[in-house]
Amino acid sequence: MAHSVDEWLGALWQVMPRGKAWSRDEDGDLNRFLRALARRLSQTEFDAENLLPEMRPETTFMLLEEWEEYLELPECGQLSGTVEDRRRAVVEKYHRKGGLSPWQIEAVAAALGFTIRVTVILPHHCMRSCVYPLYPARYRWTLQIDVIGINGGRFTCIDNVMTPLLSERARELECVLTKYRLGGTAYEYFYSSGDN
Repeated sequence: MAHSVDEWLGALWQVMPRGKAWSRDEDGDLNRFLRALARRLSQTEFDAENLLPEMRPETTFMLLEEWEEYLELPECGQLSGTVEDRRRAVVEKYHRKGGLSPWQIEAVAAALGFTIRVTVILPHHCMRSCVYPLYPARYRWTLQIDVIGINGGRFTCIDNVMTPLLSERARELECVLTKYRLGGTAYEYFYSSGDN
């Protein structure tokens, strides 16, 4: 809790020298000067206390825009949403841990509101079963991302001309995952409604 103006004035008078040149008269210039200084110190202390919650993204309000700028949000042109949505995005990105294993990629997508399954496509070798697929060489550094719950994420040859090449939700997911993927790797996306 911030100190009052009178408490600050008392503290300032305690550090002032004593003598005839330092009149302690209530109506004197020195007292008016110290009271004005005490008012500023009290206001500064009050403002500093209000800034304490702004140090953490979970409790920020006044500095939300600065947090978003620091964390480069919103990502990939996503819509901002309400203050709570923006704060939730700041908290998620601030606490996001690095890592590119399948479960970590799935966790990033889940934090964005997507349900995905990541499959690592490994090359065939003599220790594998005979029924293991023989993938082309291009799949060596490709992860298969099965997006569940988005039907028609990408345009196909059986869609009509009004269907976008990539739906807005699919664009958000692909942009964020592509931004954080390991160099030299690629993702191949498959969209399903979740019925199968």
